[in-house]
Amino acid sequence: MNVKDRLIIALDYSNMEDAKKIVEILGETVSFYKVGLELFLNSKGEMVDYLTERGKKVFLDLKFHDIPNTTTMASLFAAKQNVFMFNVHASGGRAMMESVAKKVKEINPEILSIAVTILTSFSEEGVKETFQSQLSLKELALNLAKLTKKAGMDGIVCSPWEAKAIKELCGKSFKTVCPGVRPKWSVADDQERIMTPKDAIVNGCDYLVVGRPVTKNENPVKAAEMILVEIEEGMKEAGVC
Repeated sequence: MNVKDRLIIALDYSNMEDAKKIVEILGETVSFYKVGLELFLNSKGEMVDYLTERGKKVFLDLKFHDIPNTTTMASLFAAKQNVFMFNVHASGGRAMMESVAKKVKEINPEILSIAVTILTSFSEEGVKETFQSQLSLKELALNLAKLTKKAGMDGIVCSPWEAKAIKELCGKSFKTVCPGVRPKWSVADDQERIMTPKDAIVNGCDYLVVGRPVTKNENPVKAAEMILVEIEEGMKEAGVC
């Protein structure tokens, strides 16, 4: 992957007009975008078509989570949208993920199917309260990553703090897609487990999902360029450039 392939800009908007505006502003600086549930529903899916028609890569971030058959049918829909990557919730279980991985690869072997481990908005206290588990947040994330790998999926969404350990557990080819990335010059917002772009790459992150530090910046192009510089520095330090 080159430097630009690693940066995914999150289009966390409630309407297509604002999303299109930031894509137009960023122009050729950014080639990869995340379309989440809010924008996908409010644009009736048209934002995906808008991006693919302009040669942009799309991460369809709808986080499917249901019984195996229902999740598989939803995933097959995603696989037909000409997107680069989509996701499900790993907590849906191994049987669900095995069904998704098998059926999706039959119709679109190029698409990356990944699973969400623990949302980056969770803290250790939040995990214990929600899951009633004695495992630490990192231990839970690693277990879900291992299940995802066994199920035949291509990678996971995880915090950059777990990326290195997940790579060691699941192999270098197992993709890590990491939100919770914030440059030092940006505020943390509602993310609990954050890391700078450079450190995230060094720590084993393949793709960095960044939203507000770019989309809410007074100069989005400059902000994106600064992050790309940090990514390149991380790639050089990690020996992957």
